[in-house]
Amino acid sequence: MNRKIRMTALLLSVLLALLPVWALAETADETVVIPEGIEVEGMASDEEDVQADYGDEVASIEGLKPLYTTTIKPFASNGTTIRMRAKQSSDSDVVCAIRAGKTITVYAVYPTYVLAEYEGNVGYVIRTWVNEHMTTLDPENTPPYGVVPHQYVAELTGDPTPVYKAPSLNAEIHDIQPGKGSKVAILEFVDGFAKVIMWRHYGYIHASQLTDLVVVAQGDEPMSSETPIAAFCSFFEYNTGKEGNDGRCKNIVRSCESMTLTMYPGDKLDFNADVGPYKRSNGYHPAPVLIDGGSQLGYGGGTCQSSSTLYNAVRQVEGFTILKRRPHGPGCAKYLPMHQDAAVGNNELNFIFRNDADYPLRILAESTGEGALCIQVFKGE
Repeated sequence: MNRKIRMTALLLSVLLALLPVWALAETADETVVIPEGIEVEGMASDEEDVQADYGDEVASIEGLKPLYTTTIKPFASNGTTIRMRAKQSSDSDVVCAIRAGKTITVYAVYPTYVLAEYEGNVGYVIRTWVNEHMTTLDPENTPPYGVVPHQYVAELTGDPTPVYKAPSLNAEIHDIQPGKGSKVAILEFVDGFAKVIMWRHYGYIHASQLTDLVVVAQGDEPMSSETPIAAFCSFFEYNTGKEGNDGRCKNIVRSCESMTLTMYPGDKLDFNADVGPYKRSNGYHPAPVLIDGGSQLGYGGGTCQSSSTLYNAVRQVEGFTILKRRPHGPGCAKYLPMHQDAAVGNNELNFIFRNDADYPLRILAESTGEGALCIQVFKGE
């Protein structure tokens, strides 16, 4: 009996010793384990957390041409398969299951989902689960995946300005309402409303709330030096009363001062070096930052949103070459569409790009600190 007890104890000790190795093997294949009680920016561990609220439109590729091909990442709750949905909602019907590594064809890109086809099945797939390094099928006529050209830039007149969830004055209003004087980049106009990207959704601003509307040049031949060739904006919470929120807003405004500059051919911008260092002596304030996977107050919190907004403007300009960029983990930052962020803050997390055009490129970054950050790029002489 004592021999059996000793053998059982030995077996248990071996199993306990191997347990950490087994746990690492489970998480090594890009399956993310989030410790309880730790705030992780932009992460989504399961599709049931995602609601796009795009109505009841059933997936269809009729009349659309294929844009990209890509593969499925092992970022589902079980690490092996994901569900394609009939609508842009995690509550909609399942069209099919797709295993990690399988190839899909993408027909349309939305802030949270892609419209795709897989083995004759058509449906929506959450962008977190697809490989962002897609193959563009028609590079001459299709921008790279994630590049979102905007048509206009305008200034807001509302104090604050309501951003509706649909192009109707009766629609629900987003929690973030940018302050008067904020600049926004506009995708297009829909039924008298300016369509913008609001976090991982679309937002709509009534045209009566806009002034100083400027057209964004489609290409690198603007009508004048005051016509932008690229524009992008992002939205952020302000006046929330949360600890560090005021500092975060001030840091976004502060970073605009350093991001506004002219880059001559061959010039590089190193975000950590040129917009940072993120210190009190450099005008930055305490705000929530991620340290060792946890959120705590630190100088420069909010500058990741600045770098990410700049990243989206830079990607629209052929003359810029991106040298270094990392996202905020597999889930990306939640204040932008998935795969469209650029984290900064240390040697591993930085955003660096270079002007490889044969002419200067001028960057203009603007924020009043009240809910909106807009970045425009202009072609110099």
